[in-house]
Amino acid sequence: MTQSEVGHITYSRGGQAESRHEIHVAVVDANGHLKALCGNADLTTFPRSSSKPVQALPLAEAMPDLPQDELAVACASHAGTPEHLAVVQRLLARSESSVADLRCGIHPPFDAQTAASLIQSQQTPTPLHHNCSGKHAGMLLACVRLGLPREGYTHPAHPLQVQIRALHATLANLPLEAIHAGVDGCSVPAFALPLQGTARIFARLAAPSGPHAQALARIAQAMQAHPFLIAGPGRLDTTLMPLVPGLTAKMGAEAFYGMALQETPYGPLGVAFKVMDGGERARSPMALAVLKALGVPLTEAVWALAPSELRNWAGQEVGSIQTHLPLVWF
Repeated sequence: MTQSEVGHITYSRGGQAESRHEIHVAVVDANGHLKALCGNADLTTFPRSSSKPVQALPLAEAMPDLPQDELAVACASHAGTPEHLAVVQRLLARSESSVADLRCGIHPPFDAQTAASLIQSQQTPTPLHHNCSGKHAGMLLACVRLGLPREGYTHPAHPLQVQIRALHATLANLPLEAIHAGVDGCSVPAFALPLQGTARIFARLAAPSGPHAQALARIAQAMQAHPFLIAGPGRLDTTLMPLVPGLTAKMGAEAFYGMALQETPYGPLGVAFKVMDGGERARSPMALAVLKALGVPLTEAVWALAPSELRNWAGQEVGSIQTHLPLVWF
């Protein structure tokens, strides 16, 4: 069985349901077997930035001595703070690349304080501020180290992107034709695959094995050691990883989430879930509900990341946030 009742997060006001986010969840053990599901474990969907640990794998294998912080920012959806930019610039310098070589595009920093500072100083954002600039800097460096052309590195037919697609298939234990390609917001290929396939990838991060084990272990260690670089101030990955021992977590756009859990009562696990309407506000409560269901001890600091009450701008409690996670276990 790969389908069951769909989970959901419901926002209620005055005792009346107002909004609902439907969510599919897949949990996989260290052997790649489906351990639990909610909804459709075979749902084909885009992990988006939750794929970044896989996209950084060629770099990790080409440069086993790369400093942890630079490997972490290559896996990041960073907030564009000066701390993030400094590490991205170091990564760019290693391939003798410049900001002009980045093909990620430009958007304002995710960090509100940094964005405000740019406006106050009458500066405009650059590709460095893009949340994916670390991934792109890492791809440019991987090209140099692997003897591949930097030109066209975002194109689906570029050898690096061909390799990354194949890595998705290998780590997810799927045939290559099951990995469907689209274009991400930063112009590199975005790969869609069954939800339990992405959960298998995160299970590999939790319990690395096979020919890519050493690089996967370094990626997980780098992400755990530098949670601030993975996201930034007040964002879920940065806040959650230090509070849950052995957790490697990576958010993706449109409310995707992946978690690699090294320590659970069931052994190492990989988790992937998708909020079907892309509602980002549903990610935190569902992440915490999944962790609780998997027997991971959660402190008050963790529960504070997803309050169960709904408050208005005056601080009044006006409703509730309810999580329904009907996991089916195998």
